[in-house]
Amino acid sequence: MDNTNIRENIETSIKSINNILKLNLSIYALYTEKMDDSIIIVVFKKIKKERKLEEKRLKSRAIYTFDKIIGKNKNFLNIIEYSKKIANSKSTILITGESGTGKEIFAQAIHNYSDRKENVFMAVNCGAIPEKLIESELFGYEEGAFTGAKKGGNPGKFEMANDGTIFLDEIGEMSVEMQVKLLRVIEEEIIVRIGGYKQTPINVRIIAAANKNLKEEVENRNFRRDLFYRLNVLPIHLPPLRDRKDDICLLIDYYMNRISKKLNKRKVEINDAQMDKLVQYDWPGNIRELENVIEFFINIEHVDESVIETESSYKERKRGGSYNIYYDEDFMLNMNLENLEKVHIENVIKKFKGNVTLAAKAMGIGRNTLYRKIKKYNIYCSTLEHNSKM
Repeated sequence: MDNTNIRENIETSIKSINNILKLNLSIYALYTEKMDDSIIIVVFKKIKKERKLEEKRLKSRAIYTFDKIIGKNKNFLNIIEYSKKIANSKSTILITGESGTGKEIFAQAIHNYSDRKENVFMAVNCGAIPEKLIESELFGYEEGAFTGAKKGGNPGKFEMANDGTIFLDEIGEMSVEMQVKLLRVIEEEIIVRIGGYKQTPINVRIIAAANKNLKEEVENRNFRRDLFYRLNVLPIHLPPLRDRKDDICLLIDYYMNRISKKLNKRKVEINDAQMDKLVQYDWPGNIRELENVIEFFINIEHVDESVIETESSYKERKRGGSYNIYYDEDFMLNMNLENLEKVHIENVIKKFKGNVTLAAKAMGIGRNTLYRKIKKYNIYCSTLEHNSKM
């Protein structure tokens, strides 16, 4: 009996009860010389785990490059040049700066300027992953490691980022217990999945970022001193937008062009007086806030100067190079952290006319996180939206 191949190794997907299976399909015909009839045999083979892992890896790519970073400020340009010099080093980088200063953009640009640019850039927000899950997210797990673990186990972010770069954002939110495990991985360059024994060598460039002052966190014993020094080998501090006043006009023009094209809407004209107000504003949300404000202007088709005015509950006035914050009497009586957070959230939501998505972006948190806080503090967005229009 002869075996004649018709088609081989055709990639296909089959919908099962629980999920979609990716398979290789091969079709064979079996026949005899004396018979016209033939038997068709269809063979399905499961795509190997290594192939699936590679597909996941290929989806994790850095987009930004240094030529996409806008700025002419002398100090900022020096930071860019310094970042280019250290791009090819294997040493860890710690990027610090306020929320919205572009820490992940710099991390991506450094990756794309390095000899790892053809490999994976894996971004992980340490503050967004629940404490109980972060170890399995970073280091992976074996089958049966815990209830609900996938059959065959699952690779972690470090394993998927092998030969590339892993970006650990909001590193200051990581628990002390996880800091110990991360330190061991940095020192030994080996990971072990949860529930497993196999030691897997990794070659990963680590770039960490924090908007907290990690030196203060070390002194307060919230962050391990030894991990801080391991991460802070090549430090980069990104200045807030208020220290880059000469870049604000450039950034406004850039985002006006980009967002108007994305939304297919006309650009908004900004006169000299309005531009001066935008330049003098302190931008506490930095570039992220500026981008959101420009998008707001384009959507409403005019410049709303009230967006950049300080909220009535408090005023920041620059005196002799420092900022003095004045609170009204009611505000002074409710200065615990939860009340401060509630008032801040209400003010931001009011500023963005009840738009939760824009408010979350301005505060540098996820929309789901903001919804949880809205529920926690019983904040009524529709009421804030109505009041903002009065």
